[in-house]
Amino acid sequence: MATEIEKGFSIRNQGNQSILHKVASGLLVSVLVASVLPGCAAKRGQTLLGKESAVDLLPIPAKPGEIAAATASEVNKTVAGLAPQGADTKSQISTADGGMIEVSINGLNLKEAVGLAIARHPDISRAQALVAQSESEVAVAKSAWFQTIQYGVTPKYSRAVKNESYATVGVQQLVYDFGRSSSRVSAAQATLEGDKFQLADSIESIAYNTSVTFIELAASQETIAAAGRQVSSLQKTREKIESRVKAGLSDASDLNQAEVAIQRAEADVLAAQTDYDVAVGRLAEVAGVRPQRVESLDATSSLLAGLDGAAPAAIENTPAVLAAQAAARAAQERVKLARANRYPSIGVSIAQDISVLKDIYGDYQKDTWVGLELSGDISTGGQSRHEVSAAEAEARAQSKSLENERLAARTALGSAQTQAAGAAARLQSYESVIGLSRSLLDLYWQEYTLDKRPLTDVISAERDIYQSEVSRITAIADGNIARVKANAAVGRLVAQLKAGKNSSK
Repeated sequence: MATEIEKGFSIRNQGNQSILHKVASGLLVSVLVASVLPGCAAKRGQTLLGKESAVDLLPIPAKPGEIAAATASEVNKTVAGLAPQGADTKSQISTADGGMIEVSINGLNLKEAVGLAIARHPDISRAQALVAQSESEVAVAKSAWFQTIQYGVTPKYSRAVKNESYATVGVQQLVYDFGRSSSRVSAAQATLEGDKFQLADSIESIAYNTSVTFIELAASQETIAAAGRQVSSLQKTREKIESRVKAGLSDASDLNQAEVAIQRAEADVLAAQTDYDVAVGRLAEVAGVRPQRVESLDATSSLLAGLDGAAPAAIENTPAVLAAQAAARAAQERVKLARANRYPSIGVSIAQDISVLKDIYGDYQKDTWVGLELSGDISTGGQSRHEVSAAEAEARAQSKSLENERLAARTALGSAQTQAAGAAARLQSYESVIGLSRSLLDLYWQEYTLDKRPLTDVISAERDIYQSEVSRITAIADGNIARVKANAAVGRLVAQLKAGKNSSK
């Protein structure tokens, strides 16, 4: 009978479980970016990242521990083949035991940085542990429908009999408990589903933060190049002024003015280098690498330009929203559980007592018990009523938390789309400004040679070109960050990176 009842509960839960599992699998297939990543050869033949991830990252387990084991296995595979070939730049990656190994990296790209961050981030291990815990909680809840074997030894002492002991062995089977066990199982399953979605959300968050750090790093690298071009241009201007001073066509003070401009431009290079060092330090913390250079901002932009646009309708399928939905379902099941606690449990038990004393026939005394059990408790303090009220309040809170996640996703998506549009407009404007500034620079120099314009105007034009280039770089970076933010807002960043093609370095 117990098996039939358990089958009944399984049948009722199969529909929702299969639907949720399909949604979870759809998200978690894209959780790891292993197959996105090219490889990176470590010294001594050590591999850092491994084979491509399985099609289904988190299958429904046959027994406790399989979900966490499968997830851990796939994350470890992600650490495998991040190995750019023919590298000429040395960097270091921290190992799991806290050591460092030197690896060769030539122009680390965005996908590789994200893959390394996912592979080594401690929050992934934390989320995996929660999945394993919830998986065990499901097994614990389901065990209520299995037989329970009870045993014990009871010693007794009296004046008539100095020593009399009883050994008791029995089997108890739950028959019906007014939905208490089924609600407990459903709540545990919903919690497990929520933890799997939280794992996917953690990976999305790590991918987003790493992508932003990488884009800022690539932008700093471009800023260093722009500052270097400014120094080179001013040095050429100084050489021409020096020739004019020797020819008596320009005043010596112009040469000093050019030197001051060069010193200021070199300070811009140092400032840009500092920004790069700060960004590469942040990348080293999350990805474990400190490259001397990374893939160019233009190549990164080409990669991110291939990401599909994020639609508002996709918000309902984001890991954070799905996790909140699972938490709301778990809270509703706990309400049912609290209500079911007011009713008794019905079971069947068989037990036998064996005494160490013998009866008049010379046999050990045995008592066998077979019967129907009815067990429950009634609190005079209204405990059941308060438990129901607490569970209902939790359900209301989880419902509002779900609405909050939807609001946060819509807000992030809307702001990202606005930022992307603004960055595109700024980019177009600054490209026009750069072209006009270069034309003005040539005109100002010609007028300077004709004594119609002071050298200050020439130097100011050089400065305007540099500042416009920096603003253009910032606009490109902001557009890329907005595109990353939009995809992360709907939980599709890792999937989109995985589906995208590797850009050439």
